[in-house]
Amino acid sequence: MSAQRLRVFLPLALLGVAAATTGAVATTSAPAGAWRLSEYRVAQPAMDALRTHFVDQLLRTNKQGTWAPMKMMLGDRDLKLMGLPSKRFLLGHRFSKPTLVTPDGHMQQVALPTAASFAGAGYFGIRPGAWLLTVTDNEIGWCSMAHVYGAPGSYSVSTAGHCGKTGDVGTVIAAAGNRADATGVVLLDFGKYTRSTGDAGIGKDWALIGVDPAYQKLVTPTMAVWGGPRGIYTRTGDVAGAQLLTPKGAFSPKLSASTDPLLVQQIVHYGHGAGIGAGGTPRSGVAITWRPTYFAFFGAITPGDSGSGSNAVTGDLASTMEAAGINTHIYVDASLRTGLGVMAGTRATQVAAALANGQLVSYPVPAPGLP
Repeated sequence: MSAQRLRVFLPLALLGVAAATTGAVATTSAPAGAWRLSEYRVAQPAMDALRTHFVDQLLRTNKQGTWAPMKMMLGDRDLKLMGLPSKRFLLGHRFSKPTLVTPDGHMQQVALPTAASFAGAGYFGIRPGAWLLTVTDNEIGWCSMAHVYGAPGSYSVSTAGHCGKTGDVGTVIAAAGNRADATGVVLLDFGKYTRSTGDAGIGKDWALIGVDPAYQKLVTPTMAVWGGPRGIYTRTGDVAGAQLLTPKGAFSPKLSASTDPLLVQQIVHYGHGAGIGAGGTPRSGVAITWRPTYFAFFGAITPGDSGSGSNAVTGDLASTMEAAGINTHIYVDASLRTGLGVMAGTRATQVAAALANGQLVSYPVPAPGLP
């Protein structure tokens, strides 16, 4: 095996109806016949089973009342539910060209029609919230993408630092392939991690994946459904203060609201948390605190959302949606089973790169001239 590698799996869907592949070149033996390609989706019952397993995994490996990275580790049972080959197979292969892989390990290179990466139902592009699956020498993990940085032609996409190390390779699931006798997924290496903090803790956890020139056209900084961001939210402070005990220890609850109304932000985010929708899902939450390096909110959040991006709805000027940061850690308690919880993340101000602005109104397909 080579040094530790990372694969980032993001469904790529065709623009339009599913089409048969042409110009396929077999890399190993595979049944004859044309493949029909369509967007990669996981059935809701399978997603529900994955979420139950991931929550059990979090509760088993972390003490209640602590914070845990939301990246989830996948075994053969999970990969089978997702329609992917075994862990052993994924640890031992690279995909420098689009390669259709069946669950039993048959591989066949395919020529894809014009395609855009699938970020969720009706939305396409390598963009905030898209799905990441990490494959290293020892483990396979599940994360999501955050914001886009850089400029057209030299874009990078951010995620949590605990999702991969500098030099790791990113791979997308380009499509699902179907025909009468088999199904499979199309895998494609698309870039490398250029910066990563690793698992450095809350407020210090971020990474950048450089997108190869051939796939820059698939990138859009605009978050699916929600739109934005335009700039970075910079205010600091607590949304509300709480005093539960007097100095002598007597129970005397008192609450105080923030004196800065612009700290009271609705958070919107888009990610691939397991079991919340069968694909990417738009969700919102309520900000709790804004510290110089981290932020926290309460809302719908679940394992698999790690590395996804959050936006502050009204931003610093009460008028523009701005990048809040990267969702990285979840508070471990029984509420994890409900799909609601408290999330903490690294603020976008901590990422050492220039944020790429998106459009305030989201659009489904990346196109030349649109950010």
